Amino acid sequence: MQQIFQSILDMGAAVFLPIVVIILGLAVRMKLTKAFSAGLTLGVAFVGINLLIGYMMDSVGGAAQLFVLNTGLELNALDLGWAPALGLAWQWEYAFLMFPVQIGINIVMLAFGWTSTLNVDMWNVANKIATGFLVTFVSGSLIIGLAVASVQVVLELKNADLTKNQLHKLTNIPGVSMPHPMFLSNIVFYPMTLFLDKVIKTKNKIDVNELKRRIGIFGENHVLGFIIGTSIGFVAEYGIAGSLMLGIQTGTALTLFPMVSKLFMTALAPISDATNKFIKSRFPDRDIVIGLDWPILAGNNEIWVTIIASMPIALGMAMILPGNTVLPLGNLMTVCVAAASFMVTRGDLIKMIIINYLWVPIILWSSSYFAPMFTELAAQTGGITNLPEGQMLAWYGMDITELRWMITTAVDGNIAGIILTVLFIPLTLFYFKGMKQREEDIENQQVEAGKARENIA
Repeated sequence: MQQIFQSILDMGAAVFLPIVVIILGLAVRMKLTKAFSAGLTLGVAFVGINLLIGYMMDSVGGAAQLFVLNTGLELNALDLGWAPALGLAWQWEYAFLMFPVQIGINIVMLAFGWTSTLNVDMWNVANKIATGFLVTFVSGSLIIGLAVASVQVVLELKNADLTKNQLHKLTNIPGVSMPHPMFLSNIVFYPMTLFLDKVIKTKNKIDVNELKRRIGIFGENHVLGFIIGTSIGFVAEYGIAGSLMLGIQTGTALTLFPMVSKLFMTALAPISDATNKFIKSRFPDRDIVIGLDWPILAGNNEIWVTIIASMPIALGMAMILPGNTVLPLGNLMTVCVAAASFMVTRGDLIKMIIINYLWVPIILWSSSYFAPMFTELAAQTGGITNLPEGQMLAWYGMDITELRWMITTAVDGNIAGIILTVLFIPLTLFYFKGMKQREEDIENQQVEAGKARENIA
C-alpha cells in the first residue's frame, strides 16, 4: 500500500492532478480533446504558480534570511520550512495509513450527502500525517492520533463546503473548494474579523484595487512590489544595485501572479460545468465540487503583501519574545495565516495584516513547543542526521499550529489545553453558522442578479 501511494506522490501535483482531471472529464462525458486540454492547462497552472512562489521565496526570502544571519541571532530551534517538515512527516512509520483514512472518509461523506467536495488534493494528506504523529507522540496511542487526524479530515471537508461560494467570488474559479487545513484557523480568525469590522469602520474594504484607487501609481502591483522589495534589500544590506534588483524581482512576481492564476479558471471551468451537468442529470439535488490545494488563491496579491509585511515583525519578535526558541528561516514567508485571513476577511488588506501581526507570537510559541517532537521524529527516521548537540528542528508557520497545540496539550492533560478544546466546539459551530450565512447571502445575490438580467432582457 505504501509503495502504491508513494508512486502516486512521486508523480508530483503537476502530473497527477491533470491525470485525475482528464479521467474525471471523460467520466462525465467530455470529449477527449477538451478533457486533455483542461488537464494539461491545470498542470501548466500548477507549474506556473509554483515557479512564481519559488521565485518570490528565493528572492525576498533570501534577503530576509541574510538579515537574520547579519543579526547574529542564537536560537537553537532551526525553522526547516514546510517542505522538509512535511518530508519528515512522510517518514513516520504509520504515514501510509492516512491515505485510506482520508479517501474512505471522503467517499462515505459523499455517499451519504454529508459533503459536496471531492478532495483530489492528495499531497495534503501529509498535514493529517503531521497531526496524527504529533498527537500519537504526546498520547502514546496510535488510535488517538488517527482519530484526531480523522476529525481533521471531516472538518476540512465541511469547511470547504461552507466556503465554496466565497472562494468563487474571490477567485472567479467555478466548481472548486479548498479542503486545506490552514483554513480551519478561520474558526479563530472569524470572531477576530467580526471585532475588527466593528473597530475599523470603512465604506470599502482596503484591498490592492482600493490601494490603487487611493494612492494611484503607488498601488499598482509592479510599483508596490518594487517599493517593498527595494526596502527589504536595503535592510538586508544588499547595496543599491542589489536592492533595486530585488525590487524589480518582487514587482515581477506581484505582476505575474494574477496572470498565471487565470489559468486555473481556464482549466477548471469546463470540467466544473461538465461535472455538474453529469451529476444533476443523475442526482438532481447534488452539486459536487472539486477540492484543490491553496495555490488557486495565490493570484491575489493581498496575500503576498501581507506575508512580506509580516516578515520584519516575525524577525523582531523572534529576538525578544520570552520562551521562543525558534529562528524563522525556511518558512519565514509563511502562507498559512495570510491565506486563511484573506478568506475570512474577504480580502481586506488592513485586517489581514492586523491578524497576521497578532498571530506571530502564537506561531513562535507553538513552533517552539513542537520543536522537540520534530527533532525526535528526525532522530527516529534518520530523516536528518548530524545535528549539532543542542540543536532542534522546527516548523515556523505550521498549518493550524494553534489548533494542534490545543489538541496535543489537552491530550497531554494540560488544563489550559483541555479548557480551550472544550471552548473550541461552540466556537466551531459559531464559525460554521457564520460561513453558512455568508454562503446563503452570496446565493441570494446571485438569484437577484439573475432576475435583474432577465428583466433587462
